[in-house]
Amino acid sequence: MFGFPLEYIWILAGLILLGLEFALPGAFVMFLGIGALAAGIATRIWSIDLPIQIMVFVISTLVSVFLLGSFIKKLFKSDSSKDPFIKDDYLNKIVTVEEEVLQNQMGGKVRFQGTIWDAISQKGKIPKGEKVQIVSRNNLTFTVETISLSDDNSN
Repeated sequence: MFGFPLEYIWILAGLILLGLEFALPGAFVMFLGIGALAAGIATRIWSIDLPIQIMVFVISTLVSVFLLGSFIKKLFKSDSSKDPFIKDDYLNKIVTVEEEVLQNQMGGKVRFQGTIWDAISQKGKIPKGEKVQIVSRNNLTFTVETISLSDDNSN
């Protein structure tokens, strides 16, 4: 049907996917490679039709995910549960209001490190142009509050 025996295509695809595992993050590609190898070996041994080969691929991939997934997680345990790229370097920074910040409502904007961020206030409206201090962040929204002149130590 394909000119090149299908079992060898499965095996070659499995080996390529296993090789790609070293270049791509995560372990999912490895499981696909295991499924492809299983389909190729099963096809070579029993000479099965394409729909059965696909079923063998899917089932062996799922089985390898469930059987090997927890083992892989234990083997390559993460040292921290917090994303190392996210830093709290925004806390207490003084920023400028770009669009009026509303009390407990979205719509306000502040400029931090050259980027416009959503902002809310818990203590009242803050007009455009005002200097504010970042007190917290929830996803992509900063909570800000006005600063007094004695606190104005722009960072």
